Amino acid sequence: MSFIDGESRWQISLLPACVDDYVAADALVRIVDAFVTSLDLTELGFNRVVAAATGRPGFQPGDMLRLYIWGYLNQVRSSRHLERACVRDLEALWLMRRLAPDYRTIAAFRHDNPEAIVAASAAFVQFCREQGLVGGRIVAVDGTKMRAVASPKNIAGAERLARDIEHTEKEVAYYLDRLDIIDETVAQGSDDQPLHRETFATAIASLKRRKDRLVRRQQELEHREEKVLVFGEPEAKPMGYGRAPKMPSYNLQSVVDVESGLIVHHDVYNDANDSHMLYPVSVAAKKVLEVDQIQVLTDGGYSNAEEIARCEREGIAVAAPIKRGAMNSDHFRPAQFVYDSASDTIRCPAGETLRPSGLHTRNRAIRYRTPACANCSLKPRCTPGAQRTIHRLVDQGALDRMEARIYANPSLMTIRRCTVEHPFGTIKRMSGGGRFLTRGLRAVKAEAALSILAFNILHAVNAFGASAMMPS
Repeated sequence: MSFIDGESRWQISLLPACVDDYVAADALVRIVDAFVTSLDLTELGFNRVVAAATGRPGFQPGDMLRLYIWGYLNQVRSSRHLERACVRDLEALWLMRRLAPDYRTIAAFRHDNPEAIVAASAAFVQFCREQGLVGGRIVAVDGTKMRAVASPKNIAGAERLARDIEHTEKEVAYYLDRLDIIDETVAQGSDDQPLHRETFATAIASLKRRKDRLVRRQQELEHREEKVLVFGEPEAKPMGYGRAPKMPSYNLQSVVDVESGLIVHHDVYNDANDSHMLYPVSVAAKKVLEVDQIQVLTDGGYSNAEEIARCEREGIAVAAPIKRGAMNSDHFRPAQFVYDSASDTIRCPAGETLRPSGLHTRNRAIRYRTPACANCSLKPRCTPGAQRTIHRLVDQGALDRMEARIYANPSLMTIRRCTVEHPFGTIKRMSGGGRFLTRGLRAVKAEAALSILAFNILHAVNAFGASAMMPS
């Protein structure tokens, strides 16, 4: 039995094959081409939409946008890799109509049009809304850390810089001492030649350059408010989970529509704490969906009472578990103290009434106390101090209403997890394990928009079919 043989490379065809025949009718690349064709690039803010009257002709921004979207769909993000794909990948040949821009031109397009790229990603969400694919009633919010283009070795604070400078100075002093010994040996007329003199001199010069670099970083840190800085990528911040090493990263926030599974809004921050991001991303998602009321599902990392109260005033009902701190189990827990909203008092397990006794400004909490603690028989089970103090947040009512939604429908947290977790996994797989290629928050937002747009196109085609994605 023989093997299957291919055709000869030198076989001449009577009718050469058309490039269009190599691309399937329902291929994602056709969706990308049709979507970009439907965009008003001038309205979105792309540069050089109209050709200049003089100079060398340039590439159309629509073609460059097509190439980038196709690249992120196929895990080809590097401008050099995209350059090679234009001459060896059939889909890229079809999409670019045999155009082959060099990598500098490709990289410059992403660098010069970050806001327009973000707008193009938002335009796809609007297209899906117009097609009736987005529910818009319930959304899930979550965030993930994406690695920045910076080494963990470039993370330094004032203490580390001072320690490194001191260590460098000691090394310089050591080599200078060695040179002095060599000079004394030569002066005494020794026959032993200093074989390492040039090596020591080179090491000293290298150490002095290192010290100068550390001093410049120290001066830069003094003029900034941050205590720790990522040198080479100052807009990134050390981020991580638990006790894991903190890597230079950005915080990617996404809002996913529960009904369709599409990411309807996203943004990138350089703040590792999610607790202050619930309100801005929820309001932005509500604006995108153009609805009056919306329910947001999220996790305990967003249970900030002030943010939740602000959301309620905007018609946004938040459902998330309350993040509670640890407490000694030998004493009564705060949940055992019952609050009465009518009298603004709290009843303790002993039946005594705690009344407001001041405001904790920094934590936005009201203190409740009672003088009955002094003679209370349950005091050993309540507090080791002289008096038990209960702090109730100013916006605690919003937290209580949020928790009530979870108790009324515990499946909401399962829906949240199944909705918002897997998009991050897909995006990180498509982006080389979750690492940005560009530097600076402005450029990183454009790169995140391309990743989100690629995910939305892929998910929409898988969920609704290629025909539903073709603009009419």
